[in-house]
Amino acid sequence: MKCMCSSCYFLLLTAGLSFMNVQCASYSDAERLLGDLFQNYSTDIRPNQNLSEATKVSMHPLIFSLNDFDEVSGVISIVFGIILDWHDFRLTWTPSNYGDIEMLPIPKKKLWVPSVFLINPANKMEALGNDDYLGRVHYSGAVQWTPGGLFKSLCNVNMYKFPFDTQSCFFTFALWGFLPSEAVLMPGKNISTIDTTYYSPNALWKLESTEMKYSDIVTTESIIELRINLKRRALYFVINMLAPILLLSILNPLVFALPVDSGERVSYAITIFLSFAVFLTLISENMPKTSEPMSILSYFLVVTMTMSTLICILTIVTMRFHYRDSNLKVSKTAATVLKILQLKFLCIPCNMDKRKSQVRVASKLDDGFVQNVKDGKVEPVTVEPVEEDTWKGVAEQYDRVLMYYFFFIVFFQWIMLLIVLSI
Repeated sequence: MKCMCSSCYFLLLTAGLSFMNVQCASYSDAERLLGDLFQNYSTDIRPNQNLSEATKVSMHPLIFSLNDFDEVSGVISIVFGIILDWHDFRLTWTPSNYGDIEMLPIPKKKLWVPSVFLINPANKMEALGNDDYLGRVHYSGAVQWTPGGLFKSLCNVNMYKFPFDTQSCFFTFALWGFLPSEAVLMPGKNISTIDTTYYSPNALWKLESTEMKYSDIVTTESIIELRINLKRRALYFVINMLAPILLLSILNPLVFALPVDSGERVSYAITIFLSFAVFLTLISENMPKTSEPMSILSYFLVVTMTMSTLICILTIVTMRFHYRDSNLKVSKTAATVLKILQLKFLCIPCNMDKRKSQVRVASKLDDGFVQNVKDGKVEPVTVEPVEEDTWKGVAEQYDRVLMYYFFFIVFFQWIMLLIVLSI
């Protein structure tokens, strides 16, 4: 029984080795196949038996990495791989006649290859790929060529919502030198996006989505547009730009809380103003030199600097009020403006009730007390000027009111900025 099993194993092993020898192709088979395929082959003629039909070239793009994105110059650099497929009736064979060879790598210079160009490059326009990229030929006549490299394209940058912006960049490819009736470039079957299987994430930009479609430039099916949607990773700019601006905005109105006698009010206000100017310069360095559209953050900083300028001016005005002669009467204009800022005109009924109560109290005074005052038995009450009625008191009231107003403006500014950026 054991001998019979051993004999079976031996027969199976011999059959397996014989089968492997049949499936294994030799060097001579490949050499003979190449000689037969390219004996009368011409790379100058399109691979169609009927030249009145267009050669169909399908495109399957792969994205490997985002190398660089310069928003100022509007140039994006991406490493792509482009799989091009077409059919060549001249490159067909029967695998059993050539050691069961089903697929063969062929140098590009031996094949007819379509001339595909990137037509919106950032530098010079060149044909896709070079002789270093091999093609692969299937025994059915299907040819696949996969060039790749670093592609630089121009991108229309929209910095309106910087640093929470999303950019859309396009890479437009076209068959060059062929009429639409001769060759057609089309997306691969059931492919409408770029293959991101081998994509390496970028530290500054997040790849949101991709799209592949026919270009809207022309109506012919020979131009394909690859769309890349990128979203900026904003944490760096939030920590190093927005957070300091927020803190400076909070510090700005506190100039009115500084004692006037400290002598540091004007220098404090000007220091805050210059800090905003520095941040405006930093933002402008990361922006393209265009006016449409500008970043909302640039508008925000200009408004904040305007507010800071107004704070400097009002600081000087309140300091002038503070150091005026206390014997001088407060002008009606300064008092009226202060009442308007304090919204006292909204409390006119309250003031009228207060005056009526004062009249009632005065009417209840004893007539004897009045007579004693007249006889000199009781000294009349001398009314000291209220502090709010002096220039120093008015200056303090202005400081308090203006600090509240500017805190409200800062709060309102940031709420509006967040609303606009979230839309």
